[in-house]
Amino acid sequence: MENPTGAGPKTQLKPKAPARPGARPGAPGKSAPKGAGGSKSGGGDSSVRPPWYKRKYLVYPKFQVPLILFNIVITGVLFGLVGYLVIRSHLYLEQLVKQTRLPAQNLFIQLLTEQLRTLLIYMVVSLGIAIGTTGVFTLILTHKMAGPLMRLKSFFGDIAKNSEFPDALRFRDGDYFQDLPPTINGAFTSLKKKWFK
Repeated sequence: MENPTGAGPKTQLKPKAPARPGARPGAPGKSAPKGAGGSKSGGGDSSVRPPWYKRKYLVYPKFQVPLILFNIVITGVLFGLVGYLVIRSHLYLEQLVKQTRLPAQNLFIQLLTEQLRTLLIYMVVSLGIAIGTTGVFTLILTHKMAGPLMRLKSFFGDIAKNSEFPDALRFRDGDYFQDLPPTINGAFTSLKKKWFK
């Protein structure tokens, strides 16, 4: 089959042979294996999400871990700033009590100190809960972003390896970037029409 006039550079995908009966759609000259619902990067069962407790959430550590750590650091810094302001306010109130020279100023100071201690304990507990919650929710959020990125990497990696038109790209339900598969699949459909007129 001749290269159409005006075709792009040599790196474009070219069919190796005419499609045979029973060949996998979009992969000329190569039969689809029995029971295959699609390639590793394509559709079929790979688009079905397993139960939440069986999912691997850390699928792209280079992308996910920095975001998780960033959110945790921001949470810690904010709590640290609030703690600093609370301690500074306590010291200011303590200084005011000492300047009044009231007979019960020692009792007031003890009450302020106890209040500060209780408040700091609550803040430390809240900080732990906030860090845990922030880490978990950031992990879940980045998982919905990293999953499509890894699927795209696998999808185009298969194309580079096999030099064949791929099966349709699909993302799992709940993943972000759901507008990408129709765009990419439409581009490859146009290429197929161009090469297999």
